[in-house]
Amino acid sequence: MRRLKYHVVTGVAISRKLADGRLLRRLHKQGQQVYLFGLKFPVTVSWYYLKRDNGKLEKRFVLSTRPIKASTLKWWGKRRW
Repeated sequence: MRRLKYHVVTGVAISRKLADGRLLRRLHKQGQQVYLFGLKFPVTVSWYYLKRDNGKLEKRFVLSTRPIKASTLKWWGKRRW
């Protein structure tokens, strides 16, 4: 996708590791650019809370290969899933 100059917005597992060994769920600031384990380029990460049928909230992570604002990324992520 990057070779074709497209950007990707996708959901990602909460257990995904960063290049420095930390887990994705340990991030505190939304919209920051991080390197994921196994990727050679930075991605922008944000999260939102999805309300489940039983009333509990589930934390969902979404990433983009292009640097965009956290609020935009969160909005696009909610719309997709």
